[in-house]
Amino acid sequence: MGWGALMVNDLNTGRIHLIGICGTAMAALACMLQEKGWQVSGSDAGSYPPMSDILNARGLSFVPGYRPEQLDAGLDLVVVGNVAARHNPEVQRAQELGLPCRSLPEVLWSEFLQQATTRVVVAGTHGKTTTASLAAWVLQAAGRQPSFLIGGLVNNFAANYQLGSPSLFVLEGDEYNAAYFDRKAKFHHYRPTHLLLTGLEMDHADIFSGIEAVEEEFRWLIARMPASGVIVAAADCSRLATLLKESPCQVITYGDHEAADCRLLDCRPQGGGSLLTVLGVDRQPFTLPTATIGRHNAANTLAVYLLARNLGISRQQAAAGLESFAGVKRRQEVIQCWRQTIFISDFAHHPTAIAKTLEALRAQYGDHRLVAVFEPRTATSRRNLFQQEFARAFDAADEVLIAPVYRGELLPDDQRLDTVRLAADLAVRGIAAEAAASVEEIFDRLVREAGSPRLVVLMSTGDFAGLYARIQGLEVAVGV
Repeated sequence: MGWGALMVNDLNTGRIHLIGICGTAMAALACMLQEKGWQVSGSDAGSYPPMSDILNARGLSFVPGYRPEQLDAGLDLVVVGNVAARHNPEVQRAQELGLPCRSLPEVLWSEFLQQATTRVVVAGTHGKTTTASLAAWVLQAAGRQPSFLIGGLVNNFAANYQLGSPSLFVLEGDEYNAAYFDRKAKFHHYRPTHLLLTGLEMDHADIFSGIEAVEEEFRWLIARMPASGVIVAAADCSRLATLLKESPCQVITYGDHEAADCRLLDCRPQGGGSLLTVLGVDRQPFTLPTATIGRHNAANTLAVYLLARNLGISRQQAAAGLESFAGVKRRQEVIQCWRQTIFISDFAHHPTAIAKTLEALRAQYGDHRLVAVFEPRTATSRRNLFQQEFARAFDAADEVLIAPVYRGELLPDDQRLDTVRLAADLAVRGIAAEAAASVEEIFDRLVREAGSPRLVVLMSTGDFAGLYARIQGLEVAVGV
């Protein structure tokens, strides 16, 4: 069965408008709908690469800003991204016209996922994008031609989505809510047959009151698994272990923990990747090459290996896919080598993710001075919820530069991350640290100090106020 239109009066074409089209997942959905034959329009407050490049390449141009006149009564559907609140002018216009409005997960289910007999969903606080990307590529390399939608650009593919086999879909499942009118976690819409759980910690402080609220979403996700389903889960997460006792289906665990069904015994750097020593489900040791680095990515690798084997892929095929994985943009991605400095872009923003990322890079680039440059940008990292945890997260770094809190003026003083205090706490731990007054100041310092062997890790979930682009254009900007 091919991709057919299912949603509006069983038509082969229709008109759909996406509010918030430049989001990573929303842009991919727009392209997927266009490939199915829908006439797609969209709007967003602004755009920047790489998603703007993908939209433009497919002729999906849009006028920046939310303008009511962009919607008319002839639209068949409006997809409302979770960036759009109830008072958004286009949302209000859609309501005035009586247009049907749906969230991104609702449309994904009705248009794509319900046709798939195998739905692989990767969920968890950390590593979702890398793990889902690994899964998509290993399945592709094994000839399975999966469909997928992932929250990052996979270097093995031309985009962060693919319409391949309608019966096999790989998806990154987020616990964030779907839309202002659809407050449950996105992943509840996806109804996985195969669920990969990478771990569970507190995050998204803007919508969750505490870790118990996060756990409740995962408890519901696990409880709704079909009896014929499979859960591949991190054994090192005690919170997950408790929830998994209620699983209605088979559970296979992986990780460092001695009780893991598939246990990581060793992870050694090898070339640009790693060589893992693994104790298999059959309790026999074997080696597994992977293109990723660090023990956290070794765990992601084991999760994907177990998924592949469960789906009938041989050990040799799985190993070949893991070794040929080309990575994900903004995940330990080298974006510039200038003078004696290597610049790496990474998405790390949670204390645990920062710590694991820096530990992996320290092991891989031991002869370089490790400089971490951090922008507190997410709803959680902008707050002081993890003030003390952030002070411990940078232990693998030699030096830390902290950018001003993104839109910090919108947070009360008693809730905002204190970057000056963070720099002082890092200094107490023996790490040279500075709370910079501006991103411009950070750029000037990085350029000035680039003459010695350094590994600079730029960590932000956005464009870092243009810092990434300026680093990538260093030779032009500085006139070298």
